Amino acid sequence: MTMRLSVTVERDLLREATRISGTKSKREAIERGLEELIRSSRRSQALRHAGMIPLRFKSKELIKLRERDTAWRKNISS
Repeated sequence: MTMRLSVTVERDLLREATRISGTKSKREAIERGLEELIRSSRRSQALRHAGMIPLRFKSKELIKLRERDTAWRKNISS
């Protein structure tokens, strides 16, 4: 589901975000930034609970997650 929104954003901030993320549009850059904010928050929450919750992952699942994260990191660094 999408939502139409009008916001005022610092021009240089949006330009840099678009350049760093490699996105082609302002909308994509904003969405990528929101996704990263959510991902970072979830990661922080998980780290706070590290060792408190028994997690059982199969090695194939961990490899798949690592590959996805690595691909995403390569995309934002180029």
